[in-house]
Amino acid sequence: MEVRCATLSRIRDNRGRISISLKNVTGALPLRKASSTAYMTETPNTLINLLIAYGAVQAFFLAFILYRAKAESLFNRLFALLLLVEGFTLFERLLFESGWIESVPHILGIAYPLSFLKPPLLLLMAIAITDRSFRIHRKIYLHFIPFGLMFLMNVPFFFQSGAEKLAQIQAFMEKVPTYDSFEFYFFLSFFVYIGGYIFWSLQQLNRFRQQVINNALVNWYRLILLVYSGFLVLHLLYFLLQPLGQWNFALINQVSMLAMTFIIQAIAFKLIDRSTLLTTKPPDLRDLSQRAEAEKRIIAQFEEDRIHLADDLDLQGFAEKIALPPAQVSQIINQKYNYSFKKLVAKYRVEAAKEIIRNANGSKVKLIDVAFQAGFNNKVSFYRAFKEFEQISPSAYLESVKK
Repeated sequence: MEVRCATLSRIRDNRGRISISLKNVTGALPLRKASSTAYMTETPNTLINLLIAYGAVQAFFLAFILYRAKAESLFNRLFALLLLVEGFTLFERLLFESGWIESVPHILGIAYPLSFLKPPLLLLMAIAITDRSFRIHRKIYLHFIPFGLMFLMNVPFFFQSGAEKLAQIQAFMEKVPTYDSFEFYFFLSFFVYIGGYIFWSLQQLNRFRQQVINNALVNWYRLILLVYSGFLVLHLLYFLLQPLGQWNFALINQVSMLAMTFIIQAIAFKLIDRSTLLTTKPPDLRDLSQRAEAEKRIIAQFEEDRIHLADDLDLQGFAEKIALPPAQVSQIINQKYNYSFKKLVAKYRVEAAKEIIRNANGSKVKLIDVAFQAGFNNKVSFYRAFKEFEQISPSAYLESVKK
């Protein structure tokens, strides 16, 4: 307790940044003095604080926008809650880095248990954008048990005085973990915890993308998770090497906050660049078996019956042949292959034309005859489609086969 009071008195005497106080503390520790002096200088700290402040404000603003979006979806509400958690974490870190935390020390420690909300929120967001019928029910709250436990474990810390909190946090920031300490494996378990949820979320999104590959919101959220995963892996590597390098928590916490700030900026850019993300609705995939059967019937017409060889094929006639509504046929083709019906037909016709050319075995081939046999009704559409899918003309393809 005497050490903590001495540390705190130095903070109060300086009445400046806690980073100055940290340099004074680390000055007595030869192993960390040089590294602390290197990155805890006034100008870099000012820039870092500005970036963290901007990220915190941006997170709160985006949370407000998502909550007030016209498309009131569960995903938007969950995303808003996640951004609030990240925003408050950045805000608390900003207060600590700038030294302003001395004025409001009682809010210290609130962000830590809140971080245990993030993993289940990431998963629930993935489910919300891939299952239109998903609703929050009682079993879902089981995912928040770790948050509840961490909150209860931190209750004694919440009731400490401001001076005790500041001293304890400062000691934590300067502490170097060891492989034989409980704290090392406790923090390592958090990486496993959040990593498991991210993997679970990506699995949910990938299952959806097996049916629908062009949903903007799903693809964007998947990219965010992959970027977040990359950052998490780097953070984990740093954490695992900390005991070997005798590095403290201060540097990695700064890097963490900056990384989260940049991710929030990426989210802000995408929301501004693609405002439709807030209104995109996932297709109804509740009956996947029925949808899979419809897909098989559609593909069978091309693969087995070779219906695309008929030059008068249209969407209405195709839909009648497989007893499905034209709108459903068009939707499935668009979501599965990211093609319109006409474009999918053209693709199969190009494949048929290539097959005819290859089977000619070097004999003289008239490309106009190939076009008609493949289902095209004129030379212009044949050449245009062939060039689009193969990046070469039919005549160039013919010459390459002859060689």
